[in-house]
Amino acid sequence: MANKKVILVRLCKTAKGWRRYPAAVGKNGRIKPNFVIVDGQEREFKEGRYQLRTYEGTRMVYKDAGENAAAALTARTKTEHLLEAKASAKEAGVKIEEMPGRLSLARELNHFIQAAEDRGSNVAAAVYRTAADEFLKTVGKVYADEITSEDVLRYQRALRKRGCSQRTIHNRHASVVAFLRFCKLDVKELAPSRPKFEKTVPEIYSDEELKTFLYSIKDEHLYLIFELMLKTGLRDQEAVYLTWNNIDFASGTLKVRSKPEYDFKIKDKEERDIPIPADLLKRLKTYREQNPNGRLVTGTRTDHPNTKLLRTLKRLVKAAGLNCGQCSGCKEHKECERWFLHKFRATCITKLLRSGMDLRTVMKFSGHSDLDSVMRYLSPAADAAIKAQIETVVWM
Repeated sequence: MANKKVILVRLCKTAKGWRRYPAAVGKNGRIKPNFVIVDGQEREFKEGRYQLRTYEGTRMVYKDAGENAAAALTARTKTEHLLEAKASAKEAGVKIEEMPGRLSLARELNHFIQAAEDRGSNVAAAVYRTAADEFLKTVGKVYADEITSEDVLRYQRALRKRGCSQRTIHNRHASVVAFLRFCKLDVKELAPSRPKFEKTVPEIYSDEELKTFLYSIKDEHLYLIFELMLKTGLRDQEAVYLTWNNIDFASGTLKVRSKPEYDFKIKDKEERDIPIPADLLKRLKTYREQNPNGRLVTGTRTDHPNTKLLRTLKRLVKAAGLNCGQCSGCKEHKECERWFLHKFRATCITKLLRSGMDLRTVMKFSGHSDLDSVMRYLSPAADAAIKAQIETVVWM
């Protein structure tokens, strides 16, 4: 009699290497993502993939079922139905013809993510993975030809139900559409329109806020870190992985480069050289002379990447009495939402535009890949200039 049993296992990366364990199932009958059964106990292994274990005669066979738990569970159910159908057909003397050309969504997603990583777009790959995993979990489909326009709408409704902003829904939708296009599906039919959202004006710090904040910092290194972010417009991760050999004191430039040793790649391969203001360059040089050891400019005392700069910023802002007291962050956690690292970059770009620097030069300075991205900062930059011009108008 044919063996129709299908076991869902997870191939996990453990301290002892790659191991297969049965997938853990919750009381609701659903697979618990990343959890497996080891010696009768549930254990979590975040790195791994699901597989379907079946038999061809007496030979054990493993078939890839992707990383998404819900999709893997659906694949197991369909495989069980197929095996049952084959067994019944065999008894009746009928042969079932399979369709090997069907595209597995889980398999295509891995190819899609790998293609993005091969282009050096690691950030984009992570964004794609988050959106597509959510989508597959929501719709529960296995093959690309099963996707309908209703699935796309269902995903949008699920995001709204979770309280996601319209901008987030718009961005996740765009990522899913890119994935479906990769699967060679007709996205014009499946997703004829994108969710709309209102574009917000970039937030910047006022001169008074910056002065109060920077003057309140007593630690020389912390002062240098936030002055660096303000005057160079570095992205958060660019600042975290900046090394001293990226600063050319002779030419007064900062070189933004990828760091393979830290598994960090510049966004969209936007390597660039940034001129450092004279006062900042002098402060950097003095600090380096006094602290010649260490590799990372913004690193911790043990010279590790400082991934807690945001927490440090929140702490310093609170100590300086700069919490707004009105936002939910202040009320719930006493950490002001109006202070965040990217705001230093927005302030830098806005100040460059206010100084009269042309758009293309600012684009080169900031590392943006298109003028539209830079033009978003024109509004806050233009506000002050427009106000100054209005004050010169002779009305009567």
